[in-house]
Amino acid sequence: MKKTFQKTLIAAAAGVALMSAVGTASANSLLFPYFTTEAGNTSILSVYGGTGMGTAAGSVHYVYNYGSACTHYDGLGKLTANDVMQHSIASTAAGGFGKVVAADTSAPFYLPVKDYGFLVLSSKVAAGQITGDMIVYNPTSGIVTSYAGIDNGILDTTGANEGNFNNIADTKFNLGFYPTSLVTTSWYGVVAGNMNAAIVAGANWAGKATLSNTAGGVSGVYDNDENFVSGAMTKSLTCSGMVAPADLMNSAQQATVGPNGGLVHSTATPDAATQATGVVLTKIQIITGTKAGVLHREPTFAAF
Repeated sequence: MKKTFQKTLIAAAAGVALMSAVGTASANSLLFPYFTTEAGNTSILSVYGGTGMGTAAGSVHYVYNYGSACTHYDGLGKLTANDVMQHSIASTAAGGFGKVVAADTSAPFYLPVKDYGFLVLSSKVAAGQITGDMIVYNPTSGIVTSYAGIDNGILDTTGANEGNFNNIADTKFNLGFYPTSLVTTSWYGVVAGNMNAAIVAGANWAGKATLSNTAGGVSGVYDNDENFVSGAMTKSLTCSGMVAPADLMNSAQQATVGPNGGLVHSTATPDAATQATGVVLTKIQIITGTKAGVLHREPTFAAF
């Protein structure tokens, strides 16, 4: 498996530039806001254990949220102190390669279906923090992205804050895109907030938010030469969902702006009643013809 992993990853790297309810205790949680195992794509998780992780089984909790319905699927894995665990998100039955080093005694918890989504990974050891990163790539077109997991910043010894990402409060985004004939652009949006109750219940995360093309009370989009085209559009998200530029433009705006690319000043409105506090947007850009692509997390924008 190690040789297969090396060959495919090296080949990918040459092709495109790299861009950028179980148990009680829980030291910290990491949000990995996008993975995909469908259509020839592979996602690889690396997790690193702190000195307090110990040696017990069931030390990390995987909560996958996958597909268009953002379906909850969870289970336990094993990560020990000062350990490195690296594996495909997909199980071998779903097309993954398993562990990068087959003899590694760590125990991943795999996703047994081919799909896309996001992952919440938590330490289940009160004194054991974890860090990690994700690689998403297509071996025939090149590396798509490598990014670090987003830490919830809570040192939790009770488990009451497992999956609590209310430290993420991003609500304003400058969403730019290339001409639609050259690049297919979309965003994978994850509604952030306190997911703890859903994780404990083994239920789908139901946090809600609405993305709009409105900023400062003015709705519309700009073309690549700063010309403004008015018209209000919104996109609703529950748990997570794909967002295309067309979701934030009406048909006339698409016809005007799309051929040359444009800019959307977008505001997210989290639904506090569902424990939502913000949105994480992962931008997905696929170059027409080559299918090579890049991903990055959209930064929050405070100027409007």
